[in-house]
Amino acid sequence: MSNTSRYFILLLLCLGSVVAKAQDERIIADKAMLEMRKNMPDKTIAMNPVTDFDCPDPSVVKIGDWFYLFGTGFPIKIYRSRDLCNWAFYRDMFPGPNPHDPFGDGKLDPMHTGATSKQNIHFWAPSPAIIKGKVVVYLTLFVSMENDRQVVLVADNIDSPFRYANTLNIGTPEHPTPQDGQYFRDDDGKHYLVYGDVNSKGNYIRELAKDGLSYAKGSEPHYITTDYEGGYIFKYKGTYYYYCSKNNYNNPSYTLCLSTSRNLQSGWSEPVPVLTSESSDAILNGAGHNGEIITDRTGRMFMVMHAHCEGLIPLRGTYHPRPVILMELKDIDGRLVFVDHKGNPTKHPCWMISRPQF
Repeated sequence: MSNTSRYFILLLLCLGSVVAKAQDERIIADKAMLEMRKNMPDKTIAMNPVTDFDCPDPSVVKIGDWFYLFGTGFPIKIYRSRDLCNWAFYRDMFPGPNPHDPFGDGKLDPMHTGATSKQNIHFWAPSPAIIKGKVVVYLTLFVSMENDRQVVLVADNIDSPFRYANTLNIGTPEHPTPQDGQYFRDDDGKHYLVYGDVNSKGNYIRELAKDGLSYAKGSEPHYITTDYEGGYIFKYKGTYYYYCSKNNYNNPSYTLCLSTSRNLQSGWSEPVPVLTSESSDAILNGAGHNGEIITDRTGRMFMVMHAHCEGLIPLRGTYHPRPVILMELKDIDGRLVFVDHKGNPTKHPCWMISRPQF
């Protein structure tokens, strides 16, 4: 072996040692942050995750002084908070015993999925909104890749029973898997549903009727982009921001992406990653499938989303629980950018955030 070869091997060993040491130091730092989160002394700073419970695909609606949080699963649990940081269980969205009998009245499959008694009905990505004084929730019901639909439910108020109102999308050969519907209201008062079709690789927006319980007469779906999930639209200074997620939700590589347009129904840019895991071994990782952007009384903007936090909630088999995190957004040179608790731009989920003020 030549001296050059020996030098090259020695260099690789040294680099490997440096990388391993850096990874070990970062893991130790992450564990320290997780421990600090349990007793955060600084009341101007909040620690992620902001929940100690699993709440995938989080979505929030504000009613009075309270924020109400909905997430994937059955039963769909509703939590509430005054500050987006401290959440407590409020109620179950459905009183029934199982997904086949969600209303508890013995009328099996009341939302007409056609699922057999041996098929599970998954309740995914509820998106709540206040429309004409009612609490309206858009919900994905997934039975299989061949049986998928989006329904809408309505309640008179947050304490009232939710009633099935309508089925908006049913899978077709062209669009077999309509999923992850998110509500959007534009400045002109028009209502829209943003949804993805994971199997046919499309994401769309379509205008809703004034009560939000059906599509507007004559409306058609408009294509946004392809191969993403959990789409959400936010309008800022005349630009529409479309946040969406890619890769597998159970993996640290899950990534939040952004597409923009000046026109709601066309002209969207190709999505680019804006929030991704710092490394594959980061304890706080896999952030995405965001809900709403909420503005506090000082004008600061915060986005809710889920992430993994290894060691916070026990694994369920191979499933990595997804608690809720908050990330602040700031206008930098006229564009919304994620920032850390010091206001510095970041492309990674942060342990610390500057606490919202309400």
